[in-house]
Amino acid sequence: MKKLLLVACLLFVTNLWSHGGGLNKYGCHNEKKTGGYHCHQNRSPSIEAFPLEEPATNSEKAISVKWCDSRGGISEFRTKDGTYVDCLTGIYAVEAEFDDNWKEAIGQSLHYAETTNKRAAILLIKRQKTKKDYYIQLERVIKKYQLPIKVFLIEKS
Repeated sequence: MKKLLLVACLLFVTNLWSHGGGLNKYGCHNEKKTGGYHCHQNRSPSIEAFPLEEPATNSEKAISVKWCDSRGGISEFRTKDGTYVDCLTGIYAVEAEFDDNWKEAIGQSLHYAETTNKRAAILLIKRQKTKKDYYIQLERVIKKYQLPIKVFLIEKS
């Protein structure tokens, strides 16, 4: 009888400290109460070099997910404010945008960096048929105002 009582107590205590799954492929999840993020297993995302290549699909989301996965990042990370970072890596909170939306990407990347306590970054998806060089415009604004934003450039076919 004592053994049965001991096992029941251990199961009860274990359940007090555990919580329902919802872990991503890195063994991590968002915290609903604090808006934070933590991991239960030692499989934290790592950042690797990403070669420039032409993605097979045309959507911003598909390009972002492929790029993020190659960096060991977390796609569509929900922040404490209820917004979604396109890619959260160990270092960067990345906003992915097509080149003509670079102005929106500046504000979003800074917001995501603040809310995740990461560095701001933009994955700028350069379209071949674009007549303007939006990348130069983006870099000019970042330089003039000394914005702490890293830009990753990828070419879209």
